Amino acid sequence: MRISFVILDITRCYGTERTTTLLANKFVEQGHEVSILSVFKEKDKPGFSLNDKVMVDYLIQEPYTHKKSVLFIGKQYIKAIIALRKHYQHNPQDVIIGQAFLVCFFLWISGYARQAFACEHYKYGLYNRSIRTFRNWMYRHFKKVITLTDCYAKEYEYHGVKTKVIPNMLPFSIVDNIHTNNTKKIISAGRLQPEKGYDLLLQALKPVFTQYPDWSIDIYGEGNDRAMLEKLRDDLGLLPNVRFLGFSSNIHKAYLEASFYVMSSRHEGFPMVLLEAIACGLPVVSYDCPSGPAALLKDEAGLLVEPENIPALSDAIIRMIEHPELREAYAKKGLQVALGYTPDAIYRKWQALFIENK
Repeated sequence: MRISFVILDITRCYGTERTTTLLANKFVEQGHEVSILSVFKEKDKPGFSLNDKVMVDYLIQEPYTHKKSVLFIGKQYIKAIIALRKHYQHNPQDVIIGQAFLVCFFLWISGYARQAFACEHYKYGLYNRSIRTFRNWMYRHFKKVITLTDCYAKEYEYHGVKTKVIPNMLPFSIVDNIHTNNTKKIISAGRLQPEKGYDLLLQALKPVFTQYPDWSIDIYGEGNDRAMLEKLRDDLGLLPNVRFLGFSSNIHKAYLEASFYVMSSRHEGFPMVLLEAIACGLPVVSYDCPSGPAALLKDEAGLLVEPENIPALSDAIIRMIEHPELREAYAKKGLQVALGYTPDAIYRKWQALFIENK
C-alpha cells in the first residue's frame, strides 16, 4: 500500500514530527511504500531519525511563519496548495494522512480530502468558535478524523464528523521491571511555552525545595518562554535545584535516571512524554488538565491534581518525595497501561482503519 503523510515541516523537533516519524518507520517495517510530504522546510534534514526507505519531499524550500503580513502568509498558502496539488497528480497514493488542521486545509482546498484521513494532535477547543465551525464542516469531507482520545472524538462526532481513536505509539520498549531510583531527581519535558505551565511548576517547586533542598528537577525542551522561565527560577531562588537542559536526543536515558515525572500543562492533546515516562517505570504527578493525562493515568496509574492549582501540585510532589512505596505502586500500574501503546498494538489499529475504509 502507498501511504503518504503530509506535515507542515518534518524538520522541526516537536510532538507531531516525532509521531509522524514513528508511524512512517513502522509502516515501512510492515512492507508499505511510505513517503512524507513536508510543506515547508526550516532545517536541512528531518528532526527525528527516519528509516532509509521512507521518501521525503519538500513543497516549499523555506520555513513556515505566521508572524509576517497577511499578504505574505496568503502567498505562502497559495504556493503550498498549488505545489501539493501538482505533487499528488504526479504521485498518486492509496492513503493520504494529513497531520493537523492547517495541512488538512491544504488537502481539502486541493481536492484530496475524500481520499485522506485527518489527524488531530491538539485539544478540540484550540481555536475560536468560528474557526472550529469551519474546521468541523471541512472535516466532514475527509474519510475520518483520527483523534488521540475518546473525549475529543465525542466532540467531533457531536458535530457530524466521523472519527476513529488511535493514540500515539511508544518510541521505545517498555522496561521489564520498575527501577528503584534514589537519585532525588525529578524530570519534566516539553515546549517552553505557556500551555505547558512551567511558570506554574516553578511556583509549585518553591516550597518543595525549601523543604527538600537535596532534591532537584531537570526540565528538557526549548521554546519562546525559556528566558522568562529562567528569570522566574532565579527570582524564586531555585537556581541550585532547577536546570533547563534544552532539547535532548536521548530523553530515554534521562527518564531512567530520574525518580519521578511531573507534568504541569494547562492543556494537552495526547502527552507523549507522559506515556514515555510510565513506559520507563516512572511514577507521575500531573495536573488533571484537558484531556490527555487522565486518559493515561486513570485507575491509579498516577497522581492527578486539580488543574492550575499551585499549592495542590506542591503537596502532590512532596507526597511523592516522602513516600517511595507510593512511587513504586504508581510505577507498576503505569507499566500495565503502557502495554496498550506499543508499536504493534497501535499499528493494528491503523491496519483495521485501512481495511474498514477501502
